[in-house]
Amino acid sequence: MTSERIARLRYITGFATTYGEEVDPRVSVFARIWHVQRVVSVAGRLCDTTRGLDRARIQKLAWWHDLNRWPFAHNAEKENFDQAANVREYFSPFASCTERDLADLHGIHTKEAIGLTDEARIVLVADLLTGIIEDPLLAVTGINVNPRLIPAEVEEALGFSLHEEPWRSQCVDLAREFHGVEHPSPARFQERFEALFDRLTQRVLALHRRTDQNDALTALFGLARTVRETFIRPVIFPLNNEKVCHASWLRQEVVPWYCEHVDDARRRLLRIDERDFVADLIGIPGSPYAPHQFHPDVGYVAREEPEMAFIHRPHVG
Repeated sequence: MTSERIARLRYITGFATTYGEEVDPRVSVFARIWHVQRVVSVAGRLCDTTRGLDRARIQKLAWWHDLNRWPFAHNAEKENFDQAANVREYFSPFASCTERDLADLHGIHTKEAIGLTDEARIVLVADLLTGIIEDPLLAVTGINVNPRLIPAEVEEALGFSLHEEPWRSQCVDLAREFHGVEHPSPARFQERFEALFDRLTQRVLALHRRTDQNDALTALFGLARTVRETFIRPVIFPLNNEKVCHASWLRQEVVPWYCEHVDDARRRLLRIDERDFVADLIGIPGSPYAPHQFHPDVGYVAREEPEMAFIHRPHVG
């Protein structure tokens, strides 16, 4: 059961929408499953530097932490679904789930470190750290945002600048692979992206190494929150969620219409992926929706706000 739920994340929004791969295979790189895999990897690294932890439990919480997502994730969920409030209903039927697991998953979802076990705290920091590295990287290489838009104070906090070497040339190569060639290879992009993410993660962890591992985790938690609240949330999310992924339309129009027309819709939304969701919608008699409306607009920046673009000769496909 759990493996099927994890596999479902391959077709659930991560940084951006994954729907429409048959039209544009590039969008596969945005799937939530890749974010979760990165969190699992980062959590493992943090576990390696901290004694006395239950590695198996860390791995379990890391793999589980994003299972209860709707199709289109945050872009559909905001104001419609509370992931943290759903923890007990969703996870308690899992055979290996304990009361401590439920409390920890709730804390991970609310991003509240107080009261978490040491294992859950590792997963929370890993989730936050993964986000503040992968989101700027995907913004630059995946939706073509110029890294010069990243404020200097954010770069200083992270300890790297994507518009300075050696990172800039690697971002250029990735962005060209995604936006600048006639036949982009998602698999090649994914492989090179993961390698760059790994190098940047090593750098951030090295810069924030402490003798006391609790101090190190506290520092990383503070770093992640600062970058997220001062840059990713106010700058990247409005562009990515609204312009590329149609978030307001999804949550204010599409989701209410779906819930009105589909029996037991809220439970179903936790079982299906984005392909099933769109198939449900267009299969309802009188549906006003068509599949193309749900595709992410990955060419938005170059087309509509070229002054923000990193690559100025994007692939049109």
